[in-house]
Amino acid sequence: MGDARVTVLTHADLQEIGWVPLHGEEGIDNKILWRSESGDMIVGLMRLRPGTADAGHVHPAATQHAWVIEGYARIAGRDVGPGSYAFVPPGIAHHTATVGSQTCTMFYVYQPFEPRHREH
Repeated sequence: MGDARVTVLTHADLQEIGWVPLHGEEGIDNKILWRSESGDMIVGLMRLRPGTADAGHVHPAATQHAWVIEGYARIAGRDVGPGSYAFVPPGIAHHTATVGSQTCTMFYVYQPFEPRHREH
């Protein structure tokens, strides 16, 4: 299988990966943990600070899975908390906002089907 290998990130490793603003949205940060060589899958963490919401958007050619790790949010009109899961299919508009006074952190898997949607 070529250069295939197991990737393990310890807590210390995760602390060294920086948070970066997600698409210029104020108070929403992204930490990419792994990206496939072909770019057809991205795995990471998304952090929404209290009082923040994304502008709402559509992934025309990508799916997204998200698991809430900590905090509370509203995804596509539904309130979610730790342990909740959301699946967003391609072409569906969705909006995410924090609920309450805590930061919300989510683990996500983003699967683009076209090269123009491979930046997350």
